[in-house]
Amino acid sequence: MEEKQDLRVIKTKRAIREALLKLVKEKDFAKVSVSDLCAYAEINRGTFYLHYQDKFDLLQRIEQELLDTLKELMSKRLANKMEHFVGHPEFLLQFATELFRYVDKEAEVFSMLLLDSVSPMFPNKLKDLIRGNFLRAQKEEFDPSTLSIPFDYLMAYATSANVGLMQQWLAEGRNNPPEKMAEVLVTITLMGPVRAMGYKT
Repeated sequence: MEEKQDLRVIKTKRAIREALLKLVKEKDFAKVSVSDLCAYAEINRGTFYLHYQDKFDLLQRIEQELLDTLKELMSKRLANKMEHFVGHPEFLLQFATELFRYVDKEAEVFSMLLLDSVSPMFPNKLKDLIRGNFLRAQKEEFDPSTLSIPFDYLMAYATSANVGLMQQWLAEGRNNPPEKMAEVLVTITLMGPVRAMGYKT
């Protein structure tokens, strides 16, 4: 009985999420109401409020689900320190492939959060996650103050590049497969944009 109830909850939440994805294609998020969500999901308002406080709570939980999955992926695939990956790009490629496959799987949601104005702060949350993972992958004696480039500028460049690549891929309709995008990400990360364009430095 409990399993059936859990499946019902999962089905209901999925219906509400799908309703939001459809509605934001028709109108601004600011104009989407709980009544709209309930009508699309074919549930009553009481059922909606059993699971979410309001539409903002719904959006926040969708965001957190994505971020939690990405964090788990990073922790699993990037468990070693950074110097390990510099010498073994195949490990970075494996991670990047899984990353883009996940974005591909949840493309509608990522498009809503990264391309539309539904959640202006989500790109920054994603950047913070990437920054945190970069710091975690450093040696314990890592000292940002010893870098030739201010650490905050380095992280602003790197995280913006990663998020920007995702945005471009989504905006183009994911014309390239996740595996190709993984190669692009790893190449630019390890070579830098100038060398990736064929110039010698």
